[in-house]
Amino acid sequence: MTEPAATIPELNERLTHARFRSAMPPIHRASTVYLENVDELAARDWRTAAVSAYGRDGTPTTQELENALAELEGARHVHLTPSGLAAFSLACLAFLKAGARIALPSNMYGTGSQSVVTLMARFGVQTCIYEPTLPSSWAQTIPDGTTLVWIEAPGSITMEVPDIEALVRHARSIGALTGIDNTYSAGIHLRPFDLGIDVSLQALTKLQSGGSDVVMGSLSTADDAIHARLLEAHHFLGLCVSPDDAYLILRGLQTLKVRYEHSSRSAQRVADWFHGRKGVHQVMYPPMAESPSSDLWRAYFTAAAGLFSVALHDSVEAETTKIFVNGLKQFRIGYSWGGTSSIVMPYSANHPSVQRLRRLGAPVSSIVRFWVGLDDVPLLLDDLWQAWDAAFATCMSPSTASSGADCQSGSAIGTPSTRA
Repeated sequence: MTEPAATIPELNERLTHARFRSAMPPIHRASTVYLENVDELAARDWRTAAVSAYGRDGTPTTQELENALAELEGARHVHLTPSGLAAFSLACLAFLKAGARIALPSNMYGTGSQSVVTLMARFGVQTCIYEPTLPSSWAQTIPDGTTLVWIEAPGSITMEVPDIEALVRHARSIGALTGIDNTYSAGIHLRPFDLGIDVSLQALTKLQSGGSDVVMGSLSTADDAIHARLLEAHHFLGLCVSPDDAYLILRGLQTLKVRYEHSSRSAQRVADWFHGRKGVHQVMYPPMAESPSSDLWRAYFTAAAGLFSVALHDSVEAETTKIFVNGLKQFRIGYSWGGTSSIVMPYSANHPSVQRLRRLGAPVSSIVRFWVGLDDVPLLLDDLWQAWDAAFATCMSPSTASSGADCQSGSAIGTPSTRA
């Protein structure tokens, strides 16, 4: 008698239990999760269950990623979100309510601060802005009654690092929680929980992905009570990520340290190219002594990402900057960073980051931010030379760079939004 063909569920069961080992974990996709009986159904409380009863609350693939990120950063709990911005919104919604106050640094990622002063303000959340480079002002700008102090280290465009431990001490003295954007360190070169920080955010879109093809974020904590608040908000907001995207991040983690080190070494050489160049006011690359708060970066970080900015002197007009950026071929114009390709992004005179530097007394006209990917450094340096020479004409060509000629021209540079 011929055996009946296996049904699809039976076939899946056989495949699930097949003895097959691979370098990467399998991808578990699910909305419905099968439960053995009613007793198991009753036991699967989303607050405490090790395995979720519904795909929205996670699958083994997303849990694998959460565990890997927790191990890297020294956290006890990790919550995945659809983007880094969503992770910041989760922190706000978990800890803030009508009448609560959040303190934001003046050098913060623009869309994050905008989300607070526009969206969160509709729900009665108050905002105060503090200058991260002026600790003497924090008592006034981060007053008693503040619920959450947000930290950006380094600033996503201007690269300042605050005195993190002093900021945490001040926050604790007024009963505030602390959160940090730890994307720059990728969770491996800054240990936020060793510094007393309560919540750490990462835009996994960037270094952890490494391929510029995934958008995802995470919030981590070492505190069980804080985890409970985040878990509740995460659950009722219905936040979830694709297991396929989680797999891509897991794959990116395999080469994270190697890619980080390569970009860091390359960025040092590219940043050095701008040092002392006529028309450059400041190279904002934390390992360089001229970079703002370089000493604090050395105190808290163990390596630098391949990200830096160049502040151009106010004698360099907008059209010159525009011609320079448009002339680059190896550096592609685009948002975000952390992938294999090198990226450039200009910020014009009316961008908040440029305006802030001018308020602080810096004679700058614009900022150009660079991400140095896995490209060959000689190609990148050649690219900088040809674009710089075209923009500044004879005054900045290799043969006349020290002639002292003016470096001025034209009109207006396009202004990007405040996305990273």
